[in-house]
Amino acid sequence: MSELAKPAIEVVKKGEIKFHPGRWKKVYLDWLENIEDWCISRQLWWGHKIPIKGEEDVLDTWFSSALWPFAVFGWPSSAKASDGKPSDLEYFYPTNVLSTARDIIFLWVARMVFSGLEFTDKIPFKDVYIHPTVLTTAGKRMSKSLGTGVDPLELIEQYGADATRFGIAWHLTGLQDLRFKEDTILAARNFANKIWNATRFVMMNLKNNKQLTSNNKQQPEPKTAADKKILNQLNQLVGSVNLNIEKYNFGRAAQDLYHFFWHEFCDIYLEESKKQLKDEKFKENTQQILFYVLSQSLKLLHPFMPFVTEEIWQTLGFEKPLIISDWPNIGSRFQVLGSRKIN
Repeated sequence: MSELAKPAIEVVKKGEIKFHPGRWKKVYLDWLENIEDWCISRQLWWGHKIPIKGEEDVLDTWFSSALWPFAVFGWPSSAKASDGKPSDLEYFYPTNVLSTARDIIFLWVARMVFSGLEFTDKIPFKDVYIHPTVLTTAGKRMSKSLGTGVDPLELIEQYGADATRFGIAWHLTGLQDLRFKEDTILAARNFANKIWNATRFVMMNLKNNKQLTSNNKQQPEPKTAADKKILNQLNQLVGSVNLNIEKYNFGRAAQDLYHFFWHEFCDIYLEESKKQLKDEKFKENTQQILFYVLSQSLKLLHPFMPFVTEEIWQTLGFEKPLIISDWPNIGSRFQVLGSRKIN
């Protein structure tokens, strides 16, 4: 094992493979730098048979699992395609991201790394996201046998898939463990309703929906202090969500989205827009800003609440589905006194 461990240690130390959160890098390296020989034979009724004539033992389950990233693409027989085009192995391997639990960092992650390097000369992935362990409200590990688990299908039935997804994402703050709270799922359901209600208000006050959907990539110019403030805050939000998603800080991204949409957009700007919509000088421009901020918010929310945002996107009249629309870019920034920094 010592020879197999060396390159697997090197690629992590060089940063070719990164752990998120970064503290799990040390756990990975500690295992490999203190490696011992691996007894790969098992007396199981199923598994990869050890390739020695007459041997009835099979290979350790984790030996088979270590081959998974490239074995699923037909390795080694499909390493090269016969028609001159890239084979599935060449096209899809290596992958980008592995999401897994901390208790199999050595059992699975390390073994995939050294197996990939040994058999293909390539790392199997670039980023390893270690998700937290979800505990009960009392702080105990969820268990089917003890009846302490939570059935996600029941949560989806009660609150909806988007609310369940967003509520769980809200918890992901980089902690090692998280205590499950149904309150956040309920809050996420209310948030989904808030998005629908805000959309109804915007739709009720639109002049030319078709024109707005076709010209939506261009950020409108602000005409009032309220316009400047909401566009600045939207730009800050785009920056913070992009940064937090890239760093796998999904909980922070979800919280920033919630705060911006509920408080800055709905509580403050929608109320300000009611006055501006009554003034012919500002009415059309306010309509454009309302539509722009709503549509950009839907894009940012889509990874967290894919169903409700796609449904609203279609309701707004866009021809191209939201899931393949352009991701928001930071637009112009405007000086506004007293604006809250999202990030």
